[in-house]
Amino acid sequence: MAILKRTLEMKIRFTKAELDALNKKAKKTQMSREGYCRAVLNGATVKEAPPADIPMLLRAMRQAGYNLDQTLKRFNTTNVPDMPQFRKGLEEIRAATKMVSDAYTSDYQ
Repeated sequence: MAILKRTLEMKIRFTKAELDALNKKAKKTQMSREGYCRAVLNGATVKEAPPADIPMLLRAMRQAGYNLDQTLKRFNTTNVPDMPQFRKGLEEIRAATKMVSDAYTSDYQ
């Protein structure tokens, strides 16, 4: 049986408009109202949840980067001259992956 970490309780009253605004914000982030409030109170930057296809896009970008990295390692072990376009492509994929990931990742974990 799990022991509850959150044993203290606080009651807050909202107007209809305030509760609707809270519900909309929490829904956009795909968090519960309580989780959203905790994240905001703890100072996290809470971002909207990504569209469903973003995680799939990130996975594909990481896989492409991994494939390029493996190709570069193979070139290095077989003494093939350095391929700057491969290195540049790998860095571009890494930068794009980071940009997309940062756009949809919250500080709150």
